[in-house]
Amino acid sequence: MLDYTALDFETANAYRGSPCAVGLVRVRDGRPVDEQRWLIRPPAKVDYFDGFNIGLHGITPAMVEHVPRWNEVLPSLVDYIGGDVVVTHNAGFDIGVIRYACIVDEIAWPSMRFLCTLVLARRALRLPCYRLPFVTEALGCPMGHHHDPLADSIAVVDIVRGLAMREAVDDLDGLASALHVHIGRMSEGTYTGSITGGLGLIHPSVNPAADPHGHLYGRVVVFTGALMSMTRQIAWEECARVGATSERGTTKHTNVLVVGDINPAVLRPGSDITGKARRAFELQAQGQNIEVMTEDDFLRCLDGKPLEEVLRA
Repeated sequence: MLDYTALDFETANAYRGSPCAVGLVRVRDGRPVDEQRWLIRPPAKVDYFDGFNIGLHGITPAMVEHVPRWNEVLPSLVDYIGGDVVVTHNAGFDIGVIRYACIVDEIAWPSMRFLCTLVLARRALRLPCYRLPFVTEALGCPMGHHHDPLADSIAVVDIVRGLAMREAVDDLDGLASALHVHIGRMSEGTYTGSITGGLGLIHPSVNPAADPHGHLYGRVVVFTGALMSMTRQIAWEECARVGATSERGTTKHTNVLVVGDINPAVLRPGSDITGKARRAFELQAQGQNIEVMTEDDFLRCLDGKPLEEVLRA
């Protein structure tokens, strides 16, 4: 049975743990049976709104001024999900919202199982872009207003339905198995994503037809931290597709460092983070031009467009 809860968060600012809205759709036997859209006041330590985020989702500080804060909303969120698997499009982001918001509020992570339609779509479909509207369109289900959390959650339901039909399966375990991923798990102090891998990496051939105007074209990319949306090998292949090369370690040839599941608030010189990131900051201090980006930024760049054009989309 396709029983689960679809979920999508919007955030107030660039810090992942600043939820300001959530959309939830309860699904039974593949059909939506209930839906909720809640505004959330972000945790007090990160309670500010960036203009860029407001431009995406239209939620302003005034709209959340009198609604419950994250630590008050979390018990209701957990209660609504119950024993369901949570399905999101980019679990690295949405489950990360829960984790980082709990970290900043100094409360334990809730126990939760989750599955990512972004990971599933990358395994099942060959598309130029895997953002939510592109995937729903490819599956014949054009979505509503992107970045409305409820509309995005409904789009997740459409993707699960479409992929389940393509793979001829009737439950989430079967869908995950058919596309060679796992249902991820989070509990207090532990987190296991839906994909693993990284040993025995093979350098793919760079695509000779890649767009030379793409943000990553001709650049040398290094990854650090756990990627939530794809294996490291797939990340290398995606780099090659858009004309970039990938390396294991940060060197004098590196000009892009993609940081996986690491709190973006600590991406600054002197932080206690990975050796690759520390080396990147050392090289920056010596004058080397290295751009540090989050996994979300990397995913946006995979359309092969200039970053500023992707961010406007």
